[in-house]
Amino acid sequence: MNDIQDIKGKDIRGKGTRRGGLIPDPGRIAPHVDKDWRDDFILELRLRDVPGDRIGDALMTVETHVVDSGESAQEAFGDAKGYAARIAEVAGRVRSSGVVTPAMVVGMVLGLVGMLLAARTFTSWLEGVPVAFTVGDVIGGVLLLALLAAILFTGVLRQLLERQWLALVVPPVLIGVLVGIFLLFAKPLLELPVAPAAIGALVLIVLSTVIAWNDGDGTDEITAPGTQPGNGIRARATSALVLPLMTLLLLGFTWVLHQVSG
Repeated sequence: MNDIQDIKGKDIRGKGTRRGGLIPDPGRIAPHVDKDWRDDFILELRLRDVPGDRIGDALMTVETHVVDSGESAQEAFGDAKGYAARIAEVAGRVRSSGVVTPAMVVGMVLGLVGMLLAARTFTSWLEGVPVAFTVGDVIGGVLLLALLAAILFTGVLRQLLERQWLALVVPPVLIGVLVGIFLLFAKPLLELPVAPAAIGALVLIVLSTVIAWNDGDGTDEITAPGTQPGNGIRARATSALVLPLMTLLLLGFTWVLHQVSG
């Protein structure tokens, strides 16, 4: 059987690249494979830095076998993570750069600092006071950078993805720790007028957006054999606009809190 035909002879090559949203659904390449198994398989391959076209090829192999044999993916290939590990040994990334690039790290750091600076500047503008930076700001910034480094370069990201309950626990705990730091170390170090601080925040966010856009050609879409990835414009735009949109949401939340408290 041709590996790009389903059991009824229907061509399924386009299913992996059809646009149903901002990010194509790789599950369309293997619709007969159990979703939980398929998701674990894709996640493990992504964490092991296997290119998208090779993930698509592996998914098609699993899909073809499941359709032809009537077996489930679990029965035929065993544990999804174990099978993904075996695939990754022979289908690893051939490009010199990995998923996390230096440009990506720089862009995320600039964007995060710009977002926090924008929130602090906006609050000061609403209150009619200069933008004050405290010892707590420095400690909190170092903590956030350390957390970002841990997520990007250690096994923390895998733990967060594999244990989704952590995604519910970590953010409120982190916010509580930061609030405590800001309250305990409130000694002012520096004050700036609102205008320069606002310009600085804007420059950082714009730089972060530009870097994310230029680095976005590595979106590495999962594609079925015989198909070509799309131009990635929407995926790149999504990646580039995440921090600006988060900044706007944070400013809006800040304004609401100021109105309520005022």
